Amino acid sequence: MRDIKEYDRTLFLEELQKRVTIPEGQFEKFLELWEFKKFKRNEIILKSNEIPKFSIFVLSGCLRQFIVNEKGEELIVYFAEERHFIGDLAALRSKAKSIYNFQAIEGCELLTISADNWEQAFIKFPWWAEAHIKGYQKWVINLQQQMADLQSLTGEVRYLNLLKAKPNLFQRVPQHYIASYLGISPERLSRIRKKITSI
Repeated sequence: MRDIKEYDRTLFLEELQKRVTIPEGQFEKFLELWEFKKFKRNEIILKSNEIPKFSIFVLSGCLRQFIVNEKGEELIVYFAEERHFIGDLAALRSKAKSIYNFQAIEGCELLTISADNWEQAFIKFPWWAEAHIKGYQKWVINLQQQMADLQSLTGEVRYLNLLKAKPNLFQRVPQHYIASYLGISPERLSRIRKKITSI
């Protein structure tokens, strides 16, 4: 694996240690299964209708995960900032075509892991399987909450919830991306923002 900065190495280790205890001496061996990659602003990282080549841990930058519907509209399902894992694990592990696109909103530095290395990690490092399960459970809970919010909350409430949960996101992401994620039109988002700022 290409050398990464000590800061990034520490960041990755800290994020893993939030989930599990890593036996002494195993992190460096685990890190060898990952590859460092850089992507420019707006560059497509993984394309839909293709088998994903890797899964991602974000060292720096911001990504979006989105689908394109039959009308050609882009529907954003997730934003990944620093310290986030992102990818289509189901497609990666089954070697199936993904329905998702992944794009760099900003210039990004990433750690990526291939499907084969992912499976090796499961075998060699039992704690990684535990970390994966915990992360996946959290992702499912968040996805279920997101789906429930789309059905039960107004666009204004969803906007306020996102603003409270991820205030920095609004400084990094174009407003039409925010609107797509919230399931509203850019015009509706503009009216919501105008209403809130006038209060």
